[in-house]
Amino acid sequence: MLLLRSLILTLFVGFSAQASSNSLEQNVFDLSVGVKTLLLQYYHVQADEGNQQLLKDLNRNLARIDGQQQELSRQLQGAELTSKPDQVADIDSHWQQFRMLMQQNIHEIEVNDFPELQVVAMMRDASTAMISELEKIGDELRASGEFSVSGIERWTRNQKRLLLGIAERYLERAASSMGAPLSNGQDINLLCQEFAAGLNALDETTLNAPARASMQRIRSQWLFIEKSATDAEARLVPFLVMRYTNSMIDHLSSMAAS
Repeated sequence: MLLLRSLILTLFVGFSAQASSNSLEQNVFDLSVGVKTLLLQYYHVQADEGNQQLLKDLNRNLARIDGQQQELSRQLQGAELTSKPDQVADIDSHWQQFRMLMQQNIHEIEVNDFPELQVVAMMRDASTAMISELEKIGDELRASGEFSVSGIERWTRNQKRLLLGIAERYLERAASSMGAPLSNGQDINLLCQEFAAGLNALDETTLNAPARASMQRIRSQWLFIEKSATDAEARLVPFLVMRYTNSMIDHLSSMAAS
């Protein structure tokens, strides 16, 4: 299965590494990444209690993603979607719930140091539901034929999803000692195997110089994350894992845009 997937990815990426235009479909995907990143930032704050800078960064990013969500909602109102009213309303509802629960959890950390387990789980579920709805809209937009995604963009998006899943499982582990309930998501070792397979599937000879430089940085930082994520006995280092994850996400975006 991995070999077949590798061959398919190689064929996709063999095309010109031209990024998708800044479109509605791209904005839908970017918001899903933003919501997932917010959840990871929260786990990081919870794992590193008392870090005021992390709290400031989380609140600032929450405000930024709130604006991003409002803008996308306006854009979707003007899009031709089969079930647009229900989809847009669902996304708005999931976001409002996620934002409210996030603010509640932040307040609990600031005041009491420990959040309510049930509220953390509800926040996570709201983010999952919102991302699921965004993925459905993205599928419909691409199926319409109006929006196309290049081979390199498909590859970078898949790698981002896997990387964010790995970071989520890791940061949950780090935050669990501070009251974060562990989810029943995919095993972190399997996610690591898939991410590594994706790296190996890429035909780097098709990339230009900036993209190859980004790929080199991704491979270097991946070695650290993979070792940290797959060694259950290793000391937890959420700060470094979050920093490298953010850096790798940026490099993947650069590869798609180069």
